[in-house]
Amino acid sequence: MTPQELQRAFYDMLMESQFWSPQQLVDYQRGQLAQLLRHSKTNVPFYEKRLDPVFTASGDIDWDRWSEIPIVTRADMANHRDAMLAAERPKGHGTVGSIASSGSTGQPISITNNRLTTLAANANRWRAHRWHGFDWSATYTARHGADFRAAYPHGFERGSWGPPWDPEAQRGRVLELHSDASMSDNVEFLRRTGSRYYSTGPKTLHALALEVERLGVDLSLHYVLSHGERLDETDKAACARILGARTLEHYSSKEGGQMAYPCEVGNGLHVSAESVLLEIVDAQGHAVPSGTSGRVVVTPFVSTAQPLIRYDQGDIASFGPPCRCGRHLPVLARVEGRAFAMFTHPDGRAIATMYNNAARDMLRCTFWQVAQIGPRQFEVRYVPRDWNVRGDHDTAAAIFRENFFADAEVQFVRVREIALTSAGKYLEYVNEWTRR
Repeated sequence: MTPQELQRAFYDMLMESQFWSPQQLVDYQRGQLAQLLRHSKTNVPFYEKRLDPVFTASGDIDWDRWSEIPIVTRADMANHRDAMLAAERPKGHGTVGSIASSGSTGQPISITNNRLTTLAANANRWRAHRWHGFDWSATYTARHGADFRAAYPHGFERGSWGPPWDPEAQRGRVLELHSDASMSDNVEFLRRTGSRYYSTGPKTLHALALEVERLGVDLSLHYVLSHGERLDETDKAACARILGARTLEHYSSKEGGQMAYPCEVGNGLHVSAESVLLEIVDAQGHAVPSGTSGRVVVTPFVSTAQPLIRYDQGDIASFGPPCRCGRHLPVLARVEGRAFAMFTHPDGRAIATMYNNAARDMLRCTFWQVAQIGPRQFEVRYVPRDWNVRGDHDTAAAIFRENFFADAEVQFVRVREIALTSAGKYLEYVNEWTRR
């Protein structure tokens, strides 16, 4: 079977399997996991003993003991990279390549993937596009920071972005624009190329909308696609009001692949359950009930070059009830944010939470950045909507102390913009004290 034939077969399966019964889905997942476990135990030194809890004396798998498999951390990936690489890969899983994770929320790591991970990601992406009625014959622009061939003003064209067997999709094109381009450059590029879809981080989407409003030009988009960070209601509202665009916030990572997409009918995100086992667990690694927040732990099925079995994704999320759309894929009610400890207190407490958006209204701002600059000292840098109107600092400080530490000393600094990182991201939370 050629790669394209394999790609189409998996996509066709996804369009059917989304309606499988829950038990059919569990049976399929266990079949995929069994292959991954046996491959990893035989070919990957890191897992030689690590998977012992689930293997019986006869070589069968005891699924009741799944939670006894130790959770893989980001530190494991950094410190045991060579031991996590497979000496041999299953036949047909394709060539390998490595990609880097910038480490904006932790230490940098490299991930080695094989061709099947790309095929699975494409198929899950196209299924979500179908849910939302995407027009693959249109022009799609993705903002990236990895390829300088995509520099403004020309960008870089990579061909079509829909399924290769769909004749209409072959009329479409995907363009990349380097993240060095300014927001006004992005606006000009999208208008000149007639782009109907635009993909980048949520704060960049928000900034683009405000730039369109500032310039007083007409730019209408069908959808804006968000990744990498949480898309909040203020971001969505700005994109809808100014760009006339609906938003699609997919849940993905370099490690876990395309993990979940929003339903076009319900309020949650459907897990790509045919490609990844996504668990939500407590501090001991045991599953939590639906509706309860916990750590996201993932196991991609076809990542056989560098298997990740029960990898801590670093996020906090919760499962929701079955969706009314009729699909039986698990539903993420919400992805709440990162699980790492961002701010610390002199008494040893560490906290990982977000500043209440009510404070954004008090400050009358578009963007902000919250920085810990001392043991109890914090600085909130924000971009006012109107420089002639001062925000309510006292109320915003009270909300801050309620969210973080009661004895925090908070100062507010009005700024013209929040600088991007080298990876082209807005960092809303930074710890500038512990890094000194």
